[in-house]
Amino acid sequence: MKIEFIIPQQNKTSVLIIPTFEGQKLHDDFDKNAIKAYNYTGKAGEKVSFMMDGFLTYLFGAGKKEETDSDLFFQKLGGTIASFIKTLPQKEISVCACGLKNEKTQTKTPAAHLAYGLGLGSYVFDEYKSEKKEAKSIKIVSKTASEDEKAFENLFAVMDGIYEARDLISEPANMLSPADFVEAVKEMELSKVKIKVLDTKQMQKLGMNLLLNVASGAAKEPFLLVMEYMNGPKNEKPTVLVGKGVCYDSGGMNLKPASGLTHMKYDMSGGAAVVGTMIALSKIGVKKNVVAIVPLVENMLSSTAQHVDDIWTSMSGITVEVGNTDAEGRLILADALWYGQEKYKPSQIIDIATLTGVMRYVFADQYAGLFCNDETLKDELKNASSQTIDKIWELPMNAAFDKMMDSNIADVCNIGGQGAAGSATAACFLKRFIQKDIAWAHIDMASVCWNDSDKPMAPKGATGFGVALLTQFILDK
Repeated sequence: MKIEFIIPQQNKTSVLIIPTFEGQKLHDDFDKNAIKAYNYTGKAGEKVSFMMDGFLTYLFGAGKKEETDSDLFFQKLGGTIASFIKTLPQKEISVCACGLKNEKTQTKTPAAHLAYGLGLGSYVFDEYKSEKKEAKSIKIVSKTASEDEKAFENLFAVMDGIYEARDLISEPANMLSPADFVEAVKEMELSKVKIKVLDTKQMQKLGMNLLLNVASGAAKEPFLLVMEYMNGPKNEKPTVLVGKGVCYDSGGMNLKPASGLTHMKYDMSGGAAVVGTMIALSKIGVKKNVVAIVPLVENMLSSTAQHVDDIWTSMSGITVEVGNTDAEGRLILADALWYGQEKYKPSQIIDIATLTGVMRYVFADQYAGLFCNDETLKDELKNASSQTIDKIWELPMNAAFDKMMDSNIADVCNIGGQGAAGSATAACFLKRFIQKDIAWAHIDMASVCWNDSDKPMAPKGATGFGVALLTQFILDK
């Protein structure tokens, strides 16, 4: 979708959509008789159409004006309008944002946030469709078009990061192996981002046995992708972001049932999220030091795959008993987290992963789980979440959950509690690989990485969850 900001005098498209608030006084030029005939009130989602000055005009209900207390209101409104635009045959459409600014909202540039929601709601992945839909051109009509366009620049950078994350997640595993993932990132040519890639031999030298043995059953070679964005002060410790990158997860010897294999291409959504975040940060030009790390593997079943009950020594030196080969994400993250701490001595480290399917039972598709060992970091992430579409909810870690991960014959087992408290015990497993005095957060996004039906700002399919959250978190620091 092409988005352009114009002033009212420049509008020449034949279709005009005008969002209005409930009970809003309308311009005298509107055909009020037509509006009354349809009992239009401006309630959220209401629509009425008529011809006015040669334009096919739609009034689009935005809901109550008193609810416009955040940028998110206008973003969601844009996403709702995007869903409606998809049903229209016209390729060029104008959306009038002139009446959205009001004294009750904190949003200075509602038109920019409306455009952001429109963009996210318009996403389509049609790479493998024989017939592709022609992209629509949307003109945002605003009296302050130049101001709104400037405000949209950072939002567009985030939107671009989310688009790229969605594209990566949507690719099938036969088209996006660990090597393909690496090449896709290299082709992005991001400003001030230095890319490093560790192969099997390099990871062997470092002792990344957990990561390597998850990949041992796959024909496709694993990699550790590192993206360095050092655009802050030289003495500033970086923030390290670690994203799970299982390009396909069969479960290994603990083979998933047929229903569990559906969409397992999305088990690298955490990796896509941190890549999308680096895209956004680079395009915004944030003056911070940030490193993204993505352990990339396939978890497959073959004669060379790791066994249940195997014991491996991690990069940290901690020995791990493999109680379940389908609890593979925490294994690759453990080595990646340790590498990030040893190599970069970060101020804080955050991992994001489709780690436990049980999150769906806890939150449906409304929230990701947040586990954190530091009050300040936790509050900063919650604050970032409150400003974005990426919603998180804190969940507990305690000594009882941690004890469930004890092994009789190794330092720790990768599964515990006979399936009880699966998300919390997984977080406790990862916590064992966090060094003393390092602020750490774990975001379990298994519940929110994929939509089974359309939502206003995230159509059916990959959501790109995490990009907006992590970018806002870095911007606020």
